Amino acid sequence: MSVIPQRPLGFGEILDGAIQFYRRDFGLYFLIALVGALPGYAMLLALGTPGTGLDPSGAPAVGELGFDMAIVFPAAALSWVGTLAVAVAMAARLEGGSASLESAYRGALRPFPSAAGGHLLALLIAVIAGLVIMVPVMVAGAAAIATLDSFIAGMTVFGLTGLAAALVVLAIWFRTSFAVFPAVLLEGRNAAEAVRRSLKLGKGAWLRILGVMLVASIIRDGPSFGIFALFGGFEMFTSPTTAGTLSPGLQAVQNTLNLLIGSFTKPFLVATVFLLYHDRRVRLEAADLETAAAAMATDEG
Repeated sequence: MSVIPQRPLGFGEILDGAIQFYRRDFGLYFLIALVGALPGYAMLLALGTPGTGLDPSGAPAVGELGFDMAIVFPAAALSWVGTLAVAVAMAARLEGGSASLESAYRGALRPFPSAAGGHLLALLIAVIAGLVIMVPVMVAGAAAIATLDSFIAGMTVFGLTGLAAALVVLAIWFRTSFAVFPAVLLEGRNAAEAVRRSLKLGKGAWLRILGVMLVASIIRDGPSFGIFALFGGFEMFTSPTTAGTLSPGLQAVQNTLNLLIGSFTKPFLVATVFLLYHDRRVRLEAADLETAAAAMATDEG
């Protein structure tokens, strides 16, 4: 990692370092992310206005929602391939090599099974943890609403408890997944090894990882939520009479904005992952790095 200082990085240094690293090859990373998102973008354009699972009267429209999910999930999977390609290019640049659009996607073929498997395994762990954590929270929340004299007080207790539990689940997801790309691309590990590597590097740093990744994720996904709200997306769920009323033209504009802004912010999230991985490795394995440096100095002497 010759382009990153071989020392622990502060919280702000990780985010700032990710921005600076991204800026070095901004056009390349943006193009890689954009190309990866184009197939999914085309699928969403073909879908038109997505459903909400409700018809205008408020009755369930499960079939319509199922069709939409059959489009949205493959589109998201194709976009993830673009994320992997961005990570491949960044890994090459971190090691002082060159990168291009072609080499990024060609280089994504070999590590694809390990990277995809690692993220799916991390997601499975997070889902299981979520079930274990959220079920008692739901029971406790229902009990609070039932026993407290004030319904508002009960809902407040339930909401705060649920938020704390959600942050715990999110912390588990981030810890199991943040080092998967670096472990696969820089260390050649398989899916299970990459998850174990992520868990090991996250030792004693739950809150730090949660904080860094939460900020990076907000920067990554915040604009998309803003666009969704701007085009009345939330109203489509809170008011059944507006379901499916967004015109195809406005939906296409929304999808295009998401395509461009998402391709712009995605490489920042990937760069943050690599900087966070580097920070955790230096903090936990500094002795190994010092030993290796001393051995090299001895050999040269």
